[in-house]
Amino acid sequence: MKTVVLFVISMIVSVYLWSQDVVFSQIHEAPILLNPANAGAQHDIRANLNFRQQWRSVTEPFVTMAASADMKLFSQKRSSSAGVGVFVLNDRAGGAHLNTFQSGIIAAGKVPVASNQNISGGIGLSFLQRHVDFASLSWDKQYDGLMYNPDLPTGETLFRERTSTVDVSTGVQWSYGKGATTLSSNDNFGAQVGVAVLHLNKPNIGFNEDPSYWRYVIHGTFSYGVKNSNMQISPSFMTTLQGPSKMFFLGTIVKYKLQESSKYTDYILARMINVGTFYRWGDAIVMSAQLEWGQYAFGISYDINVSSLTKVSYGRGGFEISARYFPLRSSASSRLL
Repeated sequence: MKTVVLFVISMIVSVYLWSQDVVFSQIHEAPILLNPANAGAQHDIRANLNFRQQWRSVTEPFVTMAASADMKLFSQKRSSSAGVGVFVLNDRAGGAHLNTFQSGIIAAGKVPVASNQNISGGIGLSFLQRHVDFASLSWDKQYDGLMYNPDLPTGETLFRERTSTVDVSTGVQWSYGKGATTLSSNDNFGAQVGVAVLHLNKPNIGFNEDPSYWRYVIHGTFSYGVKNSNMQISPSFMTTLQGPSKMFFLGTIVKYKLQESSKYTDYILARMINVGTFYRWGDAIVMSAQLEWGQYAFGISYDINVSSLTKVSYGRGGFEISARYFPLRSSASSRLL
């Protein structure tokens, strides 16, 4: 009975994955995957690595890996700029070995609209391929009454095992940044709010010739310094809508500054310890920690499952790590974020 329950849950989780794209819990550490408008909008050069593993306690673990980089192509001081980004993502899910590979390029631009405010926009083009291994699955008709026999016919009409397509995405984002009043006041404030639309061309990413739904992503991050302290508070949210699937993600990161960055030369970047708590509605509580050490950042998070799946997951959800890099002299329009 336990084997049957685990098999059913594995199939349910796999169906969920088919219906909704991969999402990292450390959403700020995969910026150009979150919104194409982020490409080249904040740093001269930036590189991100992401690794996620989940559902090991329920089925064969889901493993997601991504690498991305973005940079400014040209810019004028306090004026418009252009940016470009590239990314590679691979996701392997469940007992069916559902594998999704995606690689693409992003072009973006940013223009000032008011004092301390910018609007950026981007468009991405990527190659997307999916593959599923039906031979790795077992079916009820392959049980002969006493034991499982893989040589018996499945009795199922299966779809094709591989599909490839081109995927188009786009997004816009508003950014605001206000510096501190004095060198030590720490009363700066920043905000970013964006909207992205993924699968704009409704590509066929399934195995039965059905086009995908548009995926809408609405996100926002707000960050402010606690006056005359080393603390910084950064609440954020993300909502995704994709056909019948919906997700709402909300939480706050608290940052403690161990060392200030240089105010004028940018040869020394801040060193901070960040801790955060997030809630993915109806699914998980996410605990995260990050160390920002100058031009490097390393993060770790864990999803504590709180959905009805806890009957077999026992609260064990997903483990995730991230790494980020940008050069020392990397001008940022919104370094606070």
